Amino acid sequence: MLTDAKTRVPTEKEARTTKPTHGATPPNANHGVPVGLDNKKLLFLLFSFVVMLVIAFMPKPVGLTVAGQRVIAVLVFAVMLWIAEAVSYPVSSMLILSSLIIFLGISPAGSATVGKLGTIKAIPLALNGFANPGWVLVTAGLFIAAIIIQTGLEKRLALKVLQIVGPKTNHFLAAMIIIPQLLSFVMPSLVARAATLTPTALGLITALKLDRKSVFAKMTMLTVGFATALSGIGVLSAGGSNPFTVGIISKALNRNISWADWFVYSYPLVMVMCVILFFLVTRFNKFEFTEIPGGREGIEKAVADLGKMSKNEKKISVIFAVTIVLWATEKLHGVDSNTIAALSATTMMLPYFGVTNWKDTVGKVEWGAILLFGAGLSLGEIIFSSGAAVWMAKVSLGSMGLERLNVPVMVGVIAVAIIIIRLAFSSVMSAAVTVVPTVLGLLLSMNNPSLPIWGIVLVSCYITYFSFVLPVNAPHVLLPYSSNTFEIRDTVRMGIPFTLAGVLVVILFSYTYWRWIGVM
Repeated sequence: MLTDAKTRVPTEKEARTTKPTHGATPPNANHGVPVGLDNKKLLFLLFSFVVMLVIAFMPKPVGLTVAGQRVIAVLVFAVMLWIAEAVSYPVSSMLILSSLIIFLGISPAGSATVGKLGTIKAIPLALNGFANPGWVLVTAGLFIAAIIIQTGLEKRLALKVLQIVGPKTNHFLAAMIIIPQLLSFVMPSLVARAATLTPTALGLITALKLDRKSVFAKMTMLTVGFATALSGIGVLSAGGSNPFTVGIISKALNRNISWADWFVYSYPLVMVMCVILFFLVTRFNKFEFTEIPGGREGIEKAVADLGKMSKNEKKISVIFAVTIVLWATEKLHGVDSNTIAALSATTMMLPYFGVTNWKDTVGKVEWGAILLFGAGLSLGEIIFSSGAAVWMAKVSLGSMGLERLNVPVMVGVIAVAIIIIRLAFSSVMSAAVTVVPTVLGLLLSMNNPSLPIWGIVLVSCYITYFSFVLPVNAPHVLLPYSSNTFEIRDTVRMGIPFTLAGVLVVILFSYTYWRWIGVM
């Protein structure tokens, strides 16, 4: 989602359009014509509008407010746009915000049964997501990532790890798992991390003259996709769903989760999942060799081609090291992670102290992603505040009898439900906007003060990253898939056992680690 002179990172839309051509250049790619734009998408867009209107003005279900009914109509409209990709994400964001303003404006104010709120008063409600601290973190994070990519520091980091692990096949695959986890500290976009590592891994395969259809090449690129998905879980700033969830928990439950808190809660899960991924890839596949032919020389050549560390690389390393230290010690100094991220991005663009300026950076940030995140936050908060989340939870998941289950089993059932729902989405963020408020509403509807509601909601966010079965469900998996090294059947063969293992680990953590530290 970020670009620079060295590496162009595809947008989520471009990432998805690689599937039909499986590595080929999409038609019209250089003419600004959206791939796959046809009458079918126009008809689906019109159909989505009709569905939204029908839901908004149908007889009101029992237990649901008028505003809640109309917010659900907007949510269904948004999900239909996201699933079918009838329009781009930035355009869908504008449609969502406009629809929220109109439908809230013509709805009764508060609990009143007469009189309308009015669109003027509805505007700050619909734009509430842009005042959310999580939005500040994501926006600042995208600026930080754009600046880091300008310096080329992320490539040096990736190659340094490869230089350390060496040319052994198992070591090489371990590096493909480790690198995205390291990049998650400096790069907040899953797609950006995948787009950074995919050409690096593919370039090494090509430079070492390895067959793209070899088992080793297949598993290398598949590992890149799976490991990138895991990299979104462990760090608060590593994915938009994380600050979104923190914001929802803070507003609804008055529970604040710092950068360090998130790291403590989530990173052990990531480490265990990484070990399982390494085990599945190395033990369930027979590679053609145990050591990459000429591997050490190829890695050393790639490192040598980068040259010595530049002045800007050194400066930004210091700035970001200080940023991470401040994030990790938030409870000591009291400055929140969102403010720290904003100060870090600002410092990187200051004269003398920084490495770039606003003019050179602003065009490299994906503003559409910023707009989407703000619209998603607004929609998620209104779904909850209008009572729509509680109502949806009761009529959907409420019939599953979750209230009779103990917490770990409840978490497991919710995890399976989210994984199934996740198949309908092609974006982690869009899935989280739908899932997280719904799970929160379900738990609140149980009226059980002993339930660790915030902990279960937190884990629900983690599960939205479990997009391992089909490439179409995750642009960060589609990017390696477009390298023409592995097929969908390879993703399914490795993704199903990995997903099942992930659910079991989540249940185990609910019985042990998360209970010990007070999450469950």
